[in-house]
This record gives sequence, structure tokens and C-alpha cells, in this order.
Amino acid sequence: MREPSVRRYSGRSVEEWKAARRERLLAAALELFGTDGYPATSVERLCTQAKVSTRHFYHEFQNKEAVLLAVHAQVIELAVRSTGDALRRTADRPVRERIAAAVDSYLRTIMSDLRRARISFVEVVGASPAVEEQRIAFRNLLIRNVRDVGDTAVERGEIKRKDFRFVALAFFGAVNTVVHDWMLTDPRPPEQHIQNSLRDLAVEMLTT
Repeated sequence: MREPSVRRYSGRSVEEWKAARRERLLAAALELFGTDGYPATSVERLCTQAKVSTRHFYHEFQNKEAVLLAVHAQVIELAVRSTGDALRRTADRPVRERIAAAVDSYLRTIMSDLRRARISFVEVVGASPAVEEQRIAFRNLLIRNVRDVGDTAVERGEIKRKDFRFVALAFFGAVNTVVHDWMLTDPRPPEQHIQNSLRDLAVEMLTT
């Protein structure tokens, strides 16, 4: 039995058009949420920026909150992938090197694009119960990574056991405050200076 043919428009299938439309909306969300802010951005502005009709917008997303969840999820995916890669690359290295590599990768991913930083540290905070749930879930994932690194270092006899969850909460609280302040400071301090300071803080908190 022959497979049904796929209807194509200008060389693309319907699914390809839908995927491209969704990507344009997410790119528009990154730009507008990350510059003007989530509350200041309407669905209509998103559609204008993405060159998508409002009718097609609602084919892809239930509402504006759903777009924020999706674009924040993209940032999370980048951060998780970069930190995970750093931890795998340094699996056999001393704990101080592992912490430094993971923190550098995480901060570089978030801070290299101010729009990502604003979405991560400003726009998602308290935006809605669903967005807050996603933000906390990501934070808990990062905390588990810290605990795993700490537990491994204890087993290797590199450091003494401590409350790694508390250390992680304290560190990520510092990251939120410092990066938020960095974004608002004019003139803004060099990105690398902030990253180095936070990396050194993480190493000291976990190893001393």
C-alpha cells in the first residue's frame, strides 16, 4: 500500500511551515521579553515581530504565558546542556576544576545574551504559578547537580561532607542578585569579571 503524499507549499510540508512559524514566535519572544519585558509585550506585538497572524499564533500557543514558558524552556535547555557537558568533560578532574568548569559554562550561556539573562533573572520571577513552577524545577535540577558533584568529591576524599543543598541555594541566590544587579548597572562591568567572581565564590563555598 502506498504512503499518502504530503501536501507541500512552496517546497515545505504543513508541519515544516508550522515549525518555522513557531520558531519565529519564539525568536520574537526572546527579543521582546528580553528587551521590553514580558508585561509590556502583547500577543499582537509578538505576532507583528514574528510576521504571524494572531489566528496562527493561537494555533501554536494557548496564550502569552505559554510563549514565556517555551522560550524560558529553551534557555533552560541551553544551560542544562552546557553545564552537563562541562561536568562530563571534567568527570575525572579535581572537584575545584569541575565546579569552575560547570559554573563558567552555566554563566556563559546565560550572560552571553542579555535577553536570556533578563528572561532568566527578571521576567520569569513571579510571572505566574506555572512559570514559577518551571523556574523552581530548573533551580532544583541545578541543586541536584551541585549535590552530585559534592557527593562525588566526598567519596574521593577531596572535601568534607556538608549540606550541599544549602550551599547550592545560597550560591544560586547570589547568582540571581549579582547578575540582576549587573544587568541594571550603567556602565555595566565586564561580563568576564562577574563570571570569574561567581566562579571563585562557588569553588570556595563547596570546598572550604
